[in-house]
Amino acid sequence: MLTTQQKQEFSEILEELGETLDITENQFNAAVTSYNAVGNWLCNDNSRLQPYNPSVKPQGSFLIGTTIQPYTEGQDIDIDLVCELTGKNSNWTQKDLKDIVKKQLEDHKKYESILDEEGRRCWTLKYRENSVNNDQYHMDILPAVIANGYNVVLTKMFSESRTMNFDSLAIRITDKELLNYDSATNPDNWLQSNPFGYAKWFIDRAQTNTIKLFSLNESIQPVPKFQKDRLPLQRVVQILKRHRDMMFKDDKEKPISIIITTLAGYAYQGQTNVLEALIDVIDRMHLFIDVEQDKDTGEYFRCVKNPVHTTENFADRWRDTPEKETKFNNWLKKVKADIVNATEQTGQHNIINSLSESFGENAVKKTFSNIGDRARLLTEQGKNRFDATVGLSTAGASAIKPHNFYGSEE
Repeated sequence: MLTTQQKQEFSEILEELGETLDITENQFNAAVTSYNAVGNWLCNDNSRLQPYNPSVKPQGSFLIGTTIQPYTEGQDIDIDLVCELTGKNSNWTQKDLKDIVKKQLEDHKKYESILDEEGRRCWTLKYRENSVNNDQYHMDILPAVIANGYNVVLTKMFSESRTMNFDSLAIRITDKELLNYDSATNPDNWLQSNPFGYAKWFIDRAQTNTIKLFSLNESIQPVPKFQKDRLPLQRVVQILKRHRDMMFKDDKEKPISIIITTLAGYAYQGQTNVLEALIDVIDRMHLFIDVEQDKDTGEYFRCVKNPVHTTENFADRWRDTPEKETKFNNWLKKVKADIVNATEQTGQHNIINSLSESFGENAVKKTFSNIGDRARLLTEQGKNRFDATVGLSTAGASAIKPHNFYGSEE
């Protein structure tokens, strides 16, 4: 059983680990510069899309502040964007809309050269270097149709603390796996998605009465500022995603981020201590995996419901590929065991070794280096505290006297 002091120390370790896993300000700014450039090209006065007031916004982990560094060199940072049109040509099908976005991208020599294969719903631009730090990243651009007044509702919802009607933020998107992909012209018959309603739900779950560090409204501004601070739930999701990456590497059947993020959001109960939040989320995630019955076949299946569009099942692929569900369950058991094992270690060396196996040696070494630098600074100021069991504390037990390194003249 950990003492209150030890819980606080491990929480500080996990908080620092989350910050280490986060993308840097330079990486953030490079991505913003790139997606603004893409947005300007898609939305310029000569664009094929211009009659429909196009706008480009971030969605997914980049929007909700849970993006993480690649687990190894050669991996991409993932940036998800929505290209919104207010209405459309009445004759356009989903395929037409998606193809027109592609043509507009291909009119730009750079974007034509980095345009990747077509995804189920998106077009992907693969950036292999940039002028800041030579990071690799890719942008998934999702074509979508919105209603008149949508952006006014979006801005109002994101700037207010109270929860509004999430349905008002639903959009219609392209999906080439639908049977009506190249036939349906009425967007009401297209697939519905709600990335911004989801973002609002997640941050509402993450906020507490005492912690309000992250602004969604800031995140969708034309030139958003880097937000360094993260809420405990955001850190929990980053940590869980990194553990998943280290366990499965490039395995295509590994647990997907939207399931991890959603179950963590459901399970989180407002803890301000990152360790307590992480342990509780891991213990409770399984409670929010529902079991439903197919009305046509009578088959029972697992369901992770989209909290803002409950007819959507984020785990729908589990039915076709049972291995995905098996690997999710195996991962959940493993991450629980690994966190318990780390908290049972004593001494910095053993803690580092335990965490390195789960989260990567480089990230963990950087985490403890940052903690050490901060502890040395506090020691010099006479403010550091030390618990011999963990050996890392910056608050709590007995004070450490600052060193002058010159010996005593007394």
